[in-house]
Amino acid sequence: MKRVFLCLAAGIFVVHSMAAAKTDSIRQLDLNDVVVIASYAGENTPVTHQNLSKAEIRTPNVVSTLPQVLWMTPSLVHTAENGTSTGNTAMRIRGTDASRINFSLNGIPMNNPESQEVYWVNIPNLTGSLQSIQIQRGVGVLANGTGAFGASVNLLSERPAADNYIESSTTAGSYGTFEQSVSLATSRLPGGVQMQLRYTALNADGYLRNGWSRHQSLYGTLGKSWEKAQLSMNYIYGNQHTGITWEGASKEQIALNPAYNPAGAIKDGLYYGNESDNYRQHHIQLFYSRELTETLLLNTGLNYTDGYGYYEQYKQNRKFSSLGLSNQLIDGIEYDRSDHIRGKFMANGFYTGLFNLNYQPGAFRLQGGGMYSFYQGVHYARLLWLEHNNNIPADYEWVRNFGEKTDRNLFVKAEYALRNKLFLYADLQYRNVRYELEGIDDDDLLDLSQLHKWQFWNPKMGVNWRIDQSRKLYLSAGIANREPTRADLKDAVKGGSRRVLPERLYDVELGYSVNKPKWMLALNLYDMEYHNQLIPTGKLNEVGYKLMSNVPYSYRRGMELSAGIRPFSVLQLDANLSLSTNKVKDFSLYYSTYDNASDWNEILDQSRQISSYYSMADLPFSPACIAAARLQYQPVTSLQLSLMGKYIAEQQFSYIQHEEFRLPAYTQFNFSAVYSGCLVGNSDFELGFYINNLLGNQPLCNAWGYEIAFLSGEEPYRETGYYVLAPRHYMLKFVFKI
Repeated sequence: MKRVFLCLAAGIFVVHSMAAAKTDSIRQLDLNDVVVIASYAGENTPVTHQNLSKAEIRTPNVVSTLPQVLWMTPSLVHTAENGTSTGNTAMRIRGTDASRINFSLNGIPMNNPESQEVYWVNIPNLTGSLQSIQIQRGVGVLANGTGAFGASVNLLSERPAADNYIESSTTAGSYGTFEQSVSLATSRLPGGVQMQLRYTALNADGYLRNGWSRHQSLYGTLGKSWEKAQLSMNYIYGNQHTGITWEGASKEQIALNPAYNPAGAIKDGLYYGNESDNYRQHHIQLFYSRELTETLLLNTGLNYTDGYGYYEQYKQNRKFSSLGLSNQLIDGIEYDRSDHIRGKFMANGFYTGLFNLNYQPGAFRLQGGGMYSFYQGVHYARLLWLEHNNNIPADYEWVRNFGEKTDRNLFVKAEYALRNKLFLYADLQYRNVRYELEGIDDDDLLDLSQLHKWQFWNPKMGVNWRIDQSRKLYLSAGIANREPTRADLKDAVKGGSRRVLPERLYDVELGYSVNKPKWMLALNLYDMEYHNQLIPTGKLNEVGYKLMSNVPYSYRRGMELSAGIRPFSVLQLDANLSLSTNKVKDFSLYYSTYDNASDWNEILDQSRQISSYYSMADLPFSPACIAAARLQYQPVTSLQLSLMGKYIAEQQFSYIQHEEFRLPAYTQFNFSAVYSGCLVGNSDFELGFYINNLLGNQPLCNAWGYEIAFLSGEEPYRETGYYVLAPRHYMLKFVFKI
């Protein structure tokens, strides 16, 4: 596959060289403007969307992962595992997590094809290399890769700069945080080639015990423009080593020590010192665009992503049989279990090619194109150390499995402007997915070999009525389909003949906005109807394994209100409010069932499993109210003060509809003061002071939980784990540019 990728890349150069010989260089296409990405919505596209410029991306925080940069996005909830922004962070939009949000970088899918997840810690400081971000809530326009089941986020990386500069950015603050970034740009390379480079290193201790981070990233881009063509190449490298903080802690543990983290615990207050998550990624992207005629533009792109990583954990008193091993006989004593250190590894390659033709003779615009991607991954697990070991070799590998996924799509997209007042939109995508798994599951040592093929049609349409220069009204409707993840299909194997079906979303959006010189108001209503949504019902199959199940019907309905006012040139207030109801209908939840609380004998007979039926139940992690506000004050040109606040209402964190499985409502405030100015010559500087969690409270931002029921009728046993945000903490940032 690598050979095919290189041949395609070489082909782009050959095609360009043949075409470029017939043109001169009097006029050059702008590298920043020419590329048309099919997944981006235009100003008059009738979908719910929001654009962030480079300046807005840099504003929210000092050490910024994408979830923090999007902090002010309506319906967004941000979480942080280690209590700060330096470790694993995540986000949900309209209650949907990253595995159901479509992420793309320059039109290339970012979601892992198997898990459909995006882990921002694996691409440190990506936001520092972004030119713009577009967030589409709902189904949005067409998307490459997995379907948008609540939102899509389109990232556009920085283009090669036309100017020359060197920039240094240094950040230091609470919890041992230190980040250094150096970037440079030049347009003086031979042949008019433009280049930009950025290197960043981050070291932090984190708030939680073992919440440390050791991250590095590199971004590089090269570009060249001709009269009617442009060629650019991006390289993105991320290398992260992060302490494991994903286990959470009980409320009792947090009350005694809010920074407590059970990861790596052995006994008597001792901890394993390398309980860590480790990953590195290489992204290579190549883009070529050519103006074929005055009305026809061709865009092409190639991408190769190489990933390798592992996490290392200390596990206590685990049975040898769970590792596929026999008992160990040492000095006449037979051991059936042992403490051990394990490493779970993954390596993968992801190849993507895409193209689109953009035809715009006037008021009518037509786009057509497609994408082909191939993913190949391997998962394996090794024993790095055993306490009781007689004859097991070093780095013993007890499991290995493989995955291959091919994703192909073709699309057509049409837009028509009627007298520049009424804008009609429609797109249709055909998507074909093939996914094959082979090998032994690392959890249950079962053969998970299987082959799946899916075909999806994803249509969208809408109309945008520009009432006048300041007001517009739009209506859109769309369908998105989503295939099961690797984890879903692993569970399907345990279900025997039970099939896991793809999910489908029907989305309708109605929006109205007013945009005046000193104020703006936008209102959006949405209805997202899910068919066959996959959820963990807890139901057992005939041999006692818990299943993921498709529920026939669930929905998310809500209102999103955004407003902004600038009463004076020095003062700006922005706010948004999201109100929603998020339900699953006719839903049965099955509990892990035991005979009684004294003997703890598990019941594996599905006919005796205890369950609860709900005619209507709340979807987890879907607060009914989310509100955010930002006040910016600029008393002088060189000084900007900013206060941001966010309110998250109470939310369920499990399908178990019990008050113990609810996160309480919380409010957060952040403050920043940024002073900028000029030094000698052409050099500029920026000095920023940041206070995160200004109130000093420590809300619970995320959680997990489960319940065990007893046939004896005794009170159920419940266990929960929570993730707490760090108290008030401070950062200082200095940027120097010449």
